[in-house]
Amino acid sequence: MKRFALFFALFAGLLLLIDRGGARVLDHLYARTYVGQKGGILNYYFSRPAPPALVLMGNSRASLDVNPEALPVETFSLAHPGTSQIFQSGLLSLMAERRQLPRTVLLHIDLDEYIRPSFPADIRNLRQYYGQAPLVTQYSKELSRWEPLKHGLALYRHNGRLFGLAKNHYRQWQGAAPHQGFEPYPPTAQDSINTLYSTRYLFKEQYHLNRGHLRYLRDFVALCRQHQIRLICFTTPYYQTPPHVAESAGLVDSLLRRENVPYLNYAAAPLPATLTAMRFWRDATHLNSRGIAPYTRLLSQELQPLLDNAPVPAHSQASAYVATLAGSAEWSAGGGWLPAGQGRAETYSARAGMRQ
Repeated sequence: MKRFALFFALFAGLLLLIDRGGARVLDHLYARTYVGQKGGILNYYFSRPAPPALVLMGNSRASLDVNPEALPVETFSLAHPGTSQIFQSGLLSLMAERRQLPRTVLLHIDLDEYIRPSFPADIRNLRQYYGQAPLVTQYSKELSRWEPLKHGLALYRHNGRLFGLAKNHYRQWQGAAPHQGFEPYPPTAQDSINTLYSTRYLFKEQYHLNRGHLRYLRDFVALCRQHQIRLICFTTPYYQTPPHVAESAGLVDSLLRRENVPYLNYAAAPLPATLTAMRFWRDATHLNSRGIAPYTRLLSQELQPLLDNAPVPAHSQASAYVATLAGSAEWSAGGGWLPAGQGRAETYSARAGMRQ
């Protein structure tokens, strides 16, 4: 029995040594890798001497459809393809803990998320920071009762990432430069087929509003308010707007309206003439490199007055915004939309369904 206990103690000690020692080596490599999605891009951002004026956040519709260098102020894109609002809220919590918050956050709202089941496991993309950011830790613990036990193993945070870490470290060693992850899609012969097929899929998709998903957006808004960060939300356009947008936009807008958060909803407005042709699109929800420039110019023009805290020009015209109060809006004497609290309207911009 004593020999068994001794063997077990030695075996457990060896496992602990491998776990802690291996994690220390991998943590060292991870912290010094500045290329690649998720890990590299975050390390690059946190290595900056000071945060930029504006940070762009969201999924691939933000990272691929918006050129951060063409926005009106210094911008860093922390948008990550394939992520959802739970990831964005966890990431903002991490930025707050690292004291690397910008003056303004430009958050993309993917309205498709609000007609599908939430994907809480998305927070595992930030498991490297478990215990370092309150929302990352909280959301992780909600996944299962075993999460704290899993994170008790130091190597768990690198589970499934060894190949990616090795590849990115090798690319960096070969001279790959850190960047913001903005890599626009060049036009291809398949774009038209992809756009038609994905548009058809969106129009046929059966949907139910996921009101519970608002919880993660509510947490994001609360963090911005707590740290006095100016939040501006936007939604990129679709090639053709699917039926669910009216309801999901109204759901999101109900929260943002209560919190007085400006929302540039390009999914609710007619496409600018420069983006109506299929040759500007990679699929139903993503622009290719032909469409990115005109869309980013439009977004930049709409952002400027918000960043300057200026009113919308009186000559602006109402857009086809689909919010719960849009059908009962009233005009002001100056020719613009009445601000919130004066009548039943909001303030609108020329192109997007922007409520200020």
